[in-house]
Amino acid sequence: MTIAIRLAGPDDVEIALAMDPAAATSPHRAAWLRRAFAGEHGRVARLALLDGEPAGFAVVGWFFSNPFLDLIVTDPRALRRGVASALLDEIEQAHAAQKLFVSTNVSNAIMRKLLPARGYLPAGQVDHLDPGDPELFFVRLPR
Repeated sequence: MTIAIRLAGPDDVEIALAMDPAAATSPHRAAWLRRAFAGEHGRVARLALLDGEPAGFAVVGWFFSNPFLDLIVTDPRALRRGVASALLDEIEQAHAAQKLFVSTNVSNAIMRKLLPARGYLPAGQVDHLDPGDPELFFVRLPR
């Protein structure tokens, strides 16, 4: 099993749309992915390939002039195979000299457990984005 990560662009957005369950039901999310994969506002998309097949993607944007992991998605068929970890490794390495921010909902127990294990520190909370499910922010300090 080999995971390769490469930069993604507008030609890869259909792969991301097919992989992201939220994009199938949200025209807003699908439009955002199209803009993100086109590099709008300096966003950078990465695509993970598992044995040569698309298996996940991530989008990094900016938050108060710091990199911010906007979104990370693993294809449901590739869960628990190291795809998200490989994407995070690549992003963390690319931004090792900077503060790297990420957020997740309180309901996302997997990310809430994963981020501190990878050295992320709590950085705050925003209420009312998703009713009843606050957004928790984390930061990884420069290495």
